[in-house]
Amino acid sequence: SGTKVTGEFSSAVSFGDSVSFTTPYTGVVLTGDNWELSTNLSDGMVTIEEAKYNWAVTDKVTATFGSQALPYGIVWGLHRPSQNAFISVPRLHMVGTGVGLSSSVYGVGVQTFYGNDEYWAARLSYSLWDQTFGLSVDGEESLLIDVSSKASVLGFPIVTSGEYDLSEEGDGWFWIRSVVTPAFAKGASILVGFNSDDELLYGLGYKCSDNCFLSTELS
Repeated sequence: SGTKVTGEFSSAVSFGDSVSFTTPYTGVVLTGDNWELSTNLSDGMVTIEEAKYNWAVTDKVTATFGSQALPYGIVWGLHRPSQNAFISVPRLHMVGTGVGLSSSVYGVGVQTFYGNDEYWAARLSYSLWDQTFGLSVDGEESLLIDVSSKASVLGFPIVTSGEYDLSEEGDGWFWIRSVVTPAFAKGASILVGFNSDDELLYGLGYKCSDNCFLSTELS
């Protein structure tokens, strides 16, 4: 009673020297009054993604306890097919166990996390007119900037996202991906991505319904 259950499932067919079938993601999310438990099936084992409880400290500040996505960049969520138009993910997402604080006022967002082994991470973001810019740092001297943008060029809606690593260890690592959805295409979209490894991604996607999406990806 009062618990909502949602699930996601994806299946991939790869063509190369041979044809292979994989199941990239099978997940179930349970949400209730201020809590969330998300799981996925990996190698025959049930893996806990997040197990967290949110407490509204004030109208503007929320504390999160438990296993949660780290406030570092914008990759979290892209491992789930409903949040990623592409088949691949730009980098691994990160989860930690600890305490997080988040707040958002007039487009300025602040997210912090402190967890096991005294690890900490924080992200500062600013949103204006469907454009969001973020700066992330952590206790391991990482420094990352990210951008999420929604725009219309010649009547074509374009959604773009990307990250750029400014740390010394990152050595200029970056990724950027765009999805173009022409109105006349009736649910079809064009996918283009590029990263610092000189890997070019491109393909086509099609939204069959609110619950089904098909995509192709070449590199």
